[in-house]
Amino acid sequence: MKKILLFGLSALLFACSKDDDVNFIAPVAHNFEISYNENYDHQFAANAEVKLVNNDDGKNYSVVTDISGIASLEVVPGIYKVNVSRTFTPEQYQEFSGQEVQENVTFNASLENLVINETSNTSTSLELVTGRIGNLIIKQIYHAGSDIRLGASFRDLFIEIHNNSNETIYLDGLHIAQIKGTSSVSSTPKDYYLPNGQYDWSMSIGQADIENANSKYVYSDEVIKIPGNGTEYPLGSGKSVIIAATAVNHKAPLVVQDEEGETVTFEVPEPERTIDLSQAPFEAYYRPYQESQGKTWLDSDIDNPNAVNMEVEFKSYGGKDLILDPFGREALVIFFTSETEFSEWNAVPLPSVGIDGYDDEVATFKQIPNSALLDGVELQNIDPSKAKPKRLADEIDAGEIATISGKYSSESVIRKVKRELDGKVFYQDTNNSSNDFEVLAHPQVIIE
Repeated sequence: MKKILLFGLSALLFACSKDDDVNFIAPVAHNFEISYNENYDHQFAANAEVKLVNNDDGKNYSVVTDISGIASLEVVPGIYKVNVSRTFTPEQYQEFSGQEVQENVTFNASLENLVINETSNTSTSLELVTGRIGNLIIKQIYHAGSDIRLGASFRDLFIEIHNNSNETIYLDGLHIAQIKGTSSVSSTPKDYYLPNGQYDWSMSIGQADIENANSKYVYSDEVIKIPGNGTEYPLGSGKSVIIAATAVNHKAPLVVQDEEGETVTFEVPEPERTIDLSQAPFEAYYRPYQESQGKTWLDSDIDNPNAVNMEVEFKSYGGKDLILDPFGREALVIFFTSETEFSEWNAVPLPSVGIDGYDDEVATFKQIPNSALLDGVELQNIDPSKAKPKRLADEIDAGEIATISGKYSSESVIRKVKRELDGKVFYQDTNNSSNDFEVLAHPQVIIE
């Protein structure tokens, strides 16, 4: 009897061993060669942190480069998103570059859809760049919205701008743009896609800067602007301002008149899921614009007379309010420019539009120079396997930020506090949202 039991146990262990061999996936070694760009003579980037995220399972890996700018690690075969950063203190940066600065300087690089397996290249080279550190920054984005049935759906969205400088800045003429791009990587790549799955804007009809179309510009389907004569809307040092989709108390039922004059009530069964934006100083009231274009508007988009209405500067997106993608397939930028300069910037159709299908009815997208941008934030889908290709260059935002629970979760994304001084709050800005932002379970609404 003992012999039979021992034989059975041995057979079971043997079977498990065979199964483990079948299911085991051998890790693959990969090297990263990191250097600075031509502005820093392509020097090797020592002590740069290389982060990898597996697109399929979301698993993270991290490694630091050696004195030669090389980092080696082993990962399971797959497709990866790569993010690299290197931060210098003012003292370190002066020793490195010979230039004096007052704040930390961060360099970044990123790469999407890197295939690592037994047959792929065993080494990847990336160049680090550093972008402008803006005085005005995007502090908080509430794009997820609240529960469709129990909260306020997409009606309670907002964008928050912060003065991260030591001086008062006037917001008159500040532009906010939603950036156009593909929302996922197509399973059937076309000629008008870049290798990372994003649009190849160099192929758009009317493109005037083919060489730099994908590296020196972003393309927007909606641009709104704070009005003013130049000195109407000051924002003090360390202060923030909210731009609401609709500046009302979303915790209360919303009672409005529809286009037929009938009373419509939007109930909010669980007000704790949403927020009170009735004191927001700015709102995106789109009805006047929609009427001027002969288009319909949202019944829920009502005017708060105490909030300043944003001006619609450009619009090819069909949304009837300031509507952000609740999935996070979004990117936002802010900038100043004159009315004349803005009108002179080009607008091109999607590169998928052929000459035979191009007419006055085809949507075009405003071509905005990266050099004009003060700040930008790359949002992302919570599911790594459904990630959208990046829309912003690394010098604008080398990272990305996603909520945790996804659409209609009442979550927002907000910058991390860097320091507080004399009652003022200053936020982290390294041009890398992966490092600079965190997720709030409920939006922070502070009216200053």
